[in-house]
Amino acid sequence: MILKYVVWWMFCFACICSASSELQAQSCGNGYPCGPDGAPLLQMLTPQGFMGADFRGSCSQHDRCYQIPGINRRYCDLQLRNELHRRCDNSAFPLGCRMIANTMYLQVRLFGRRPYLNSQYPATNPPPTPYPVHSYPAYSQPVVYYGY
Repeated sequence: MILKYVVWWMFCFACICSASSELQAQSCGNGYPCGPDGAPLLQMLTPQGFMGADFRGSCSQHDRCYQIPGINRRYCDLQLRNELHRRCDNSAFPLGCRMIANTMYLQVRLFGRRPYLNSQYPATNPPPTPYPVHSYPAYSQPVVYYGY
């Protein structure tokens, strides 16, 4: 329970600190490569950098790492953390930057399983089509079985 509050406050701190950054005004694709795809509000709240350190390239690299077939998720996440820490060397406040980087790493470890699996197994095949199963002669309509 306490961990949930700590993660929440670290995320809030990261959002507040990144809101004033000039990096938000720069564009790279949609301008917000860091954060979950398909959730524009969360992408805007996710820090794209911190006081001179630009995280956008690291986030894009992490997304590409997830797309490598068969790659270990933990390896990609550790590469993200190491790259964010390396970029924090250019920050005006490296200690605060590393705190933001560690918060981002923790969020990726906690909530990155679904994006990783979606990247590893893209939905190229359509879902199975239902086929009728005539299970009992008293039914006027066939029972549809979806194969689950």
